[in-house]
Amino acid sequence: MNEARYSYLSRICSLIAQGEDIVIVSCDYAAPVLDQFRIDYPERYVSVGIAEQNLIAVSCGLALAGKRAIAYGCAPFPVIRPFDQIKNAASMMNLPISIVLSGIGFMTPEWGATHYNAEDIALMRTIPNMRIITPTDKTMGAAAADYALVNTTPVYVRFDKFTETEIYNDREIDFHKGFEVLREGEDVAVITCGAFTSHSLKLAEEWQKERVSARVIDLYSIPFDASALLSAIGNTSVLTIEEHILAGGIGSMVLEIINEHGMTNAVRRIGIHFDGGYPQTSGSRGYYLEKCGLSDREITKAAFALAK
Repeated sequence: MNEARYSYLSRICSLIAQGEDIVIVSCDYAAPVLDQFRIDYPERYVSVGIAEQNLIAVSCGLALAGKRAIAYGCAPFPVIRPFDQIKNAASMMNLPISIVLSGIGFMTPEWGATHYNAEDIALMRTIPNMRIITPTDKTMGAAAADYALVNTTPVYVRFDKFTETEIYNDREIDFHKGFEVLREGEDVAVITCGAFTSHSLKLAEEWQKERVSARVIDLYSIPFDASALLSAIGNTSVLTIEEHILAGGIGSMVLEIINEHGMTNAVRRIGIHFDGGYPQTSGSRGYYLEKCGLSDREITKAAFALAK
């Protein structure tokens, strides 16, 4: 698990070893890959403790001093708690910091609703100049680390824990285009990101046995080339799948661009909903996905209904 995140951090450590002027700023969160790094490069690692607002403020200060800052923490805290600093420092001054966190959706369910990261895209897409990247595999994780050296605006990198499948080792990664068609199909276009990308590819193979042909589109970067995405969708019905609340997520974005361009594709969104409030019961990630209609059964049902 966490293949993409480990690839990102390993690449950042390698770049620092090569002399790149990068500083990792952490808010009481680390990773095994950083253990030796903190010993070898103590001047390149700053821990601000449980202080996410300081995490962003310190990172912005480092950026103003000419350094490439990686603000690193556990979901959802590096986004939810310091939103004011992200808006008024990182965005307003257009500083090229990278805000990096591990855990999207229900990745850390054992800690309860305080640790759900289900609203981050909806928040961060409102920030001017902010690029949101959801790495699909370890190749893209390393590419996102390289991007941290050349981006001219703030970047938010959100890591899904379940990214073991390698997809992009022989594919182009274009963070400005923002997506890739990984599988062609005629009956329904599935648009998703993170671990649901590889999972959707597996489901599409199963659906093919029932004569349902699914196109799978990995929407790994926001903002994306809307015109190119609409061309990739064509006249096909669309199913969006995301481990994120339905309001403001990728499904909302797809609906917005389809409406703005006067297209009439049928669209079904599957994502997290908190009907009646945040869950008061504890459970595994699988439990919450089932509760929100993100099970294989419900996804398949939605895809087949759109394909008719």
